[in-house]
Parts: sequence; C-alpha cells; structure tokens
Amino acid sequence: MSNHSHHHRATAPRKRTLLAVLLAVAGLFALAPSAAYAAPVADHCVVNLVTEETTCAATQSAALAADAAASDEVGIQSVTLITLYDRTNYDPAGGTRSFVGDGSYTCSAAYSPVEFSVDYLDAAGWNNRASSVHTYRSCDIKLWDTVTLSGASSTWIDNLANLDTIGWSNRAGSYQIS
Repeated sequence: MSNHSHHHRATAPRKRTLLAVLLAVAGLFALAPSAAYAAPVADHCVVNLVTEETTCAATQSAALAADAAASDEVGIQSVTLITLYDRTNYDPAGGTRSFVGDGSYTCSAAYSPVEFSVDYLDAAGWNNRASSVHTYRSCDIKLWDTVTLSGASSTWIDNLANLDTIGWSNRAGSYQIS
C-alpha cells in the first residue's frame, strides 16, 4: 500500500503541469478567432490591369507602394484609375480595391470605346461590396449587377461617396472603365 501511495505522490505534480499546459494552449485557441476578426489582414488590394497581377497589403498605401515597386521592375509606371471602397465616403478602413493602368494613361472623354472591363469582382473578393468609388485620370465607371457585365447596370459614375444614393451600394459584380 505504501508503495502505491508513493507512486501517486510522484505523478500528482506531473498531472498538474500537463493540465496547466493544456489550459494555456486552449487559451491561445480561444483568443485566435477574436484576434483574426479584429482586423482583416491584407484587405487592400491593387489590381494591375496591364500586368494582370494583384498585390495586397494591410493598408491601402502599402498595397499601392507594393504594386508600384512590382510595376517598376517590369518597366511600368502604375497609376490609379479607380478605387472601390467597402465603406462610404471613401473610408479605407473597411478595405479597398484599386485598379491601376500604365504611366501617363488617361481615359477618353467619351464613354465609347470602353477602355477596361472587369468581369469578375468576386475573383478580387469584391462581389457586392463596393459602397463608394473614386475615379482618376478622366475615367468613369459603370457598375453591373452580376459578373460578366450582365444584369442591370448603373449610369456612368465619376466619383460617388455613397453608392446607395443611386441604389448601388454592395451590389456590383463587375464593371467597365471608360
């Protein structure tokens, strides 16, 4: 009997240590989801319409800088044509998608011909997400309800701080730039 109780005393500290380790690991897993939801990582992306590369980063400025550096490597100077914002009033906090072209590129004054078409905003993780849009270099944007430029379409938009004012918040699946 005394041998058994001696054996029991020797294992008791080991069990407590194991329990402490398991609780610590469980605590880490419990914290992970809330940390992940606090701020989406790399929800600012730049889609280069010339190189067809997408560059993402934790901030809008970092994404634009990364695209500029990558473009410079292949001899292209990237310029922003449009930026879609997840939030109204061009607020970058919710995420952005900027679409860039080459160098001194400026859109034509007329709506025809269409300079660029982006058929699948879902490929960029942006289907039904845009709440405001900023355009640059004389470009305008036409939003389409679904992918492949189908369904209903908006009018041509220059800059719009709140797409809901024309019924287009969180709705666009594809678009054209002209």
